[in-house]
Amino acid sequence: MSEQVLWKIADVAKYLRVPLSSVYKMTSPNGALRIPHVRIAGRLRFRQADIDRWLEVLAVSNTKMLAKIKERIGQGVIRNGLYS
Repeated sequence: MSEQVLWKIADVAKYLRVPLSSVYKMTSPNGALRIPHVRIAGRLRFRQADIDRWLEVLAVSNTKMLAKIKERIGQGVIRNGLYS
C-alpha cells in the first residue's frame, strides 16, 4: 500500500493560493463550494489526489456551463446578461 500524505488546511491554502479562511468556508456544511476533506480527531485533513480531482471537476463543470450560456446567447434566450 502506498503511503498518502494528509495535508493540513495551511497546505491546501498554499496549494490553491487562497486565504485560510476560504478553505475553512469550503469545508462548511453550508458552503456553496465544498472541498473534499476528512476530519480526524476533530482536525481537517486533505489528500492531494482528492483536491486535484475536485479541481478537474470544477474546470469541466465551468467549461460545460460556459458552453450552455454561449448556446443560450446564440439562441437569443439571454441578452445583455438578462433572460429574454
